[in-house]
Formats: sequence, C-alpha cells, structure tokens
Amino acid sequence: MIFFTEEEIDRIIEDDVPMGDMTSLMLDFSGQDGQIRLLARNPMVVCCSEEAERIYKKVGLTVKNVTASGTFIRPGDLIIEAEGKADAIHLIWRTGGAMIEFASGIATRTYSLLENARKENSSITLAGTRKHPPFMKKIALKALMAGGGVPHRTGLSDTILIFKEHLAFKGGYDNLPAVIEQIKNRQKERKIVVEAHTPEQAFLAIEAGADAIQFDKLPAEEFQNAAEKCREMNANVLVLAAGGVNGKNAASYAKAGADVLVTSWMYFGPPADVKAEIC
Repeated sequence: MIFFTEEEIDRIIEDDVPMGDMTSLMLDFSGQDGQIRLLARNPMVVCCSEEAERIYKKVGLTVKNVTASGTFIRPGDLIIEAEGKADAIHLIWRTGGAMIEFASGIATRTYSLLENARKENSSITLAGTRKHPPFMKKIALKALMAGGGVPHRTGLSDTILIFKEHLAFKGGYDNLPAVIEQIKNRQKERKIVVEAHTPEQAFLAIEAGADAIQFDKLPAEEFQNAAEKCREMNANVLVLAAGGVNGKNAASYAKAGADVLVTSWMYFGPPADVKAEIC
C-alpha cells in the first residue's frame, strides 16, 4: 500500500489552484450545486481513485461511488462519482481526472505486459524500476502495483545491487569474490544482486556467491542458454531480465526462463482515456 499524506493531497490541489479558480470566480455560480462523474473511455486498470476521492472531499464534495485501484474496467464503466458546489467541482475537475488518467495508464500497461508474460511463465514477477518521472514515485509505484507488478527498488536504500559502475572502483568483475565477501561480512541478512552484461560476467558472479543475476540487454535467445548454465552452477540463483524489456518482448524473456522481468517500460506511454461528465 502506498500512503499519501494530507500534505501531499493538499499539494496536488495547490499545484493547479495556487490562488483560486479565476474562471469560476468571474462566472459566479452563486451556490449552485452539481455533480461530476468520471467514466472509462477504453479498457483500463483503475489507479489513484482513492486519492481522487480524498481530493474531492478536501474541497467539500460528497463522493457517492468510487471504483478501487487495481480494478479492470471497460468503456463506459464508472470510476468515481461525486456531488456538491459547482465551483468546487471545477476546482478539482482536471486535477483528479489527470491523476487517474496518468496512473491508470501505467497500471494498464503493467497489467498487459504481465498478462502476456504469464502465458509463457505463470509464476514470473514483473518489477518496475525506479526510472519513473521525478517527483512521481508514489503515483508510479501505486500504479505499478495496481497493475500486478512490484517495485524493483523503491530507492537505493532497499537492496544491494552491484553495477559495473560500482565495480569500476573495486577492481572490476574479476574482483567480485572479494567484493561479495566484504558485503556478506558486513550485511548478512540481505541478498546480493549483480548486474551482468555477458554470460561470463554472470558466471563469475555466481562463483563469487551472488544470490541473483540481473542480465542487462542480453537478447532472449542468449538469455535462455545463460540462465540454464547459471542454474546448473547454483540451483537457487535467481535470474532477472533487464534492459529493454517491453510489451513486445516480455513473453520471450518469460519463455527463456527469467524469474523476474525488470523494466521501466510501463511508466512511459499515453495516459488512460477518461471521460468527465459534469452537470
């Protein structure tokens, strides 16, 4: 569960309404009431409807119906419905709708990628990287999980993942035994993941005691052979596919034997299409 603070909800509103709604002020709705309904225009996985509900309530609207994040809906299905003062409706109309569209786009792409991959490997995990847009971590991660994925890392504090850029300062891949021994002596409870760009680098990492290998940009046909060899060396090693994993090739990597697909693909694409009815 991703928790948004009251301050963050306020900030979302303030970002679009720093000094009030000039149009509504000039039109002077004089206490008129209305209602707003957001509906799906295309098949989608809903996300951030709960945050939209909090935004609606913040400005005094009464929320009548809301579809939970993670729900797959079809064109015409209701996402959220609320009623209250007309000026309040216009105050948050775009803010709530845009957040749902953005998050639901990510959730829907996550769902689609995972659905295709699980046709080849029903137990595969889809992990979203931390390459989401700046300042969008909570929305991006909530959307990822709403679509069935999990965070690869929420940040640098989560895991031990050794890149070649780290090893550039520690003697390269040939020095992995000493590097991994040093880490295991200092941090005994966490697994160590090593990024590999070639099968040979992966084999060195396994011999050095790595718990998981994250192959970067290795073609699926080469990945399969490398993964099989990795498991021959250590039956318990996890093998991850990363770098360029997307909606078109995810199933190929799943078929090739990946335990986990690591990607940022779902974060970048069109938003879901949501229709607003206001009256």
